[in-house]
Amino acid sequence: MRHGVLPAGLLAAGLLLTACGASPTTGAAGSAPDKNPYTKYESLTGAERTDKLIADARSEGGVLDLYTSNTDIQDLVDGFQKAYPGIKVHAFRANSETVLQRALQENQANKPQNDVIDTNDLELRALDSQQLLHPYNGPAEAGLKEDAKNLGGWTAERFNAFVVGWNTNEVKKGEEPVDFADFADPKWKGRLAVEVGDWDWYASMHTYLTEEKKMSSSDVDALFKKIAANVKVTKGHTVQGELLSAGQFGVALSVYSHTIDKAAAKGAPVAWRPVVEPVILRPNGIGLMANPRHPAAALLWTDWVLSDGQKIIADSLRIPAAKSVPGFKDPIPAGTTTYSLSKSAETDTRKWNTAYDALLRGVPAAG
Repeated sequence: MRHGVLPAGLLAAGLLLTACGASPTTGAAGSAPDKNPYTKYESLTGAERTDKLIADARSEGGVLDLYTSNTDIQDLVDGFQKAYPGIKVHAFRANSETVLQRALQENQANKPQNDVIDTNDLELRALDSQQLLHPYNGPAEAGLKEDAKNLGGWTAERFNAFVVGWNTNEVKKGEEPVDFADFADPKWKGRLAVEVGDWDWYASMHTYLTEEKKMSSSDVDALFKKIAANVKVTKGHTVQGELLSAGQFGVALSVYSHTIDKAAAKGAPVAWRPVVEPVILRPNGIGLMANPRHPAAALLWTDWVLSDGQKIIADSLRIPAAKSVPGFKDPIPAGTTTYSLSKSAETDTRKWNTAYDALLRGVPAAG
């Protein structure tokens, strides 16, 4: 779930923490730690590495402290604790902005409380910019897709796919949307919905239309203005999916593919195929904290999530970061146009936040 302009504000807060400074011995916001807590494990592989991590994790107290915005985190926790019954996972789950804010504030106070963080890419980039994350260089990296690696202090563990989804009772057969530009048609008045905080989706769609479809920026602005005249606003992707299933609107323009697939599997009248292109892909990832309280448990968790845990991610109808997962079938049909999160969304957060807020100003709420 994303809330309006908070990401840009929190990014600015992170920069402020750097300006204020922090103790170099604690590695709080804006300061890298003096020592690498993972050094003694980085040359180990195979059973030797795992056995050493298990033994040291138990000597640390048999605890892992995890901060996450992943709504399916319990499946991973259960799988990990089944694999390593001697390690207890304490998971704090909240929306991505709250997770970011908590980590930043604790490190500003020189009291880091978590070992690993699992959240959206922009929040991970914000933490990485404060030198709060440590790059993962473990053996599981070899099995990951190229887009999942070399992201700085974090690694993608899954990908969220923004798709256009619709309620099949509200959008009859033969009326399914075909082209994104068609949503400017007044026939969709009151039948569309967007999520209030999806400024990164907006930035990506805007950039796709200008850079890939060669539309002028003014034409894209005009298109979105017409579409905005037809939309309602939801708050949170889970709520968005529930309202779509209930028929509160006909089409969700920026819903996650796994939200639709899970609802459809339970009998809800929703679909997102045939695909309205492009599908916007956003990496969600895992970051080792630079100053963990339980470094062995942190590395054991990360090794597992990026290897055996990928099967659990796939079973939750999400797109895993691994190149190959037994039984996984990519939900995105072959030949579909996909587009990665706009690079400008990473660097021009305030610009896109402001533009998206202005676009939705005065738009009614759904439900």
